[in-house]
Amino acid sequence: MSKKLLPMALGWVTYGISGVIALKYLNVPMFSAFRRFTTIMVMFGEYKLRNRLPPRNQQAAVVVMCIGAAIAGVTDITYSLPGYCWVITCAISTAVYLLFIEKLGKESGLSDLALLFYNNMLSMPFMLVALLLSGELYTVPLYPRLYDLDFQVFFVVSALQAFFLNFLIFLCTRVNSPLVTSVTGTVKDLVTNALGMTLFGDFPFNPPNFLSICVCFSGSVWYSRLKYLANQPAKPSQDSKASEMEEGQALLAEG
Repeated sequence: MSKKLLPMALGWVTYGISGVIALKYLNVPMFSAFRRFTTIMVMFGEYKLRNRLPPRNQQAAVVVMCIGAAIAGVTDITYSLPGYCWVITCAISTAVYLLFIEKLGKESGLSDLALLFYNNMLSMPFMLVALLLSGELYTVPLYPRLYDLDFQVFFVVSALQAFFLNFLIFLCTRVNSPLVTSVTGTVKDLVTNALGMTLFGDFPFNPPNFLSICVCFSGSVWYSRLKYLANQPAKPSQDSKASEMEEGQALLAEG
């Protein structure tokens, strides 16, 4: 079982570490825009693994997202090649992670909680090695507020939020698909971008760059709307209603 689940855990570890490093080089809006490449990678992975493609209009929405992200990179005046490399690594590993959640969820027979438990247990050794190599493990005892009650409370709350986020990612991927999980994170990213542009002061306003980010997230919203409409039950047409009424009247006449 561990061998089957290991690729998923490695995807999650790579996704977490590369995302944190990418944020050292990129501002939050640029990071979120480049993460949209995850969507087209997931769509390609679903086609290769499941021979499954979304309808043409949903494919067009995904392409709009990626075009917006590409233009955002070209017009980014805070150009950072290491940041771009790390965020693309983050996008690829996220796609791998989501695809394996769906694949292993169907093949392993494990529940979402059990799958999440195994994922975390398999990830711990790799995270420990990363902490040792980065030197951060040795600086934890030096943090001046480590034993403050306020810090400890917020640390526990943050850990619980991370747990529920991961659980909901597993649940959404199993109930829907990896592509849906990738795109519907846009709602969170819209709030993240708004806060990132206003709170941290590292987003230099550049009209072409800002518009390209808007294009990127407009594509995400468009896809979410298309997916929502596709999942709505089809309403009976007027012709079908009329035929049903005629059949009912015929039955009454025969009775």
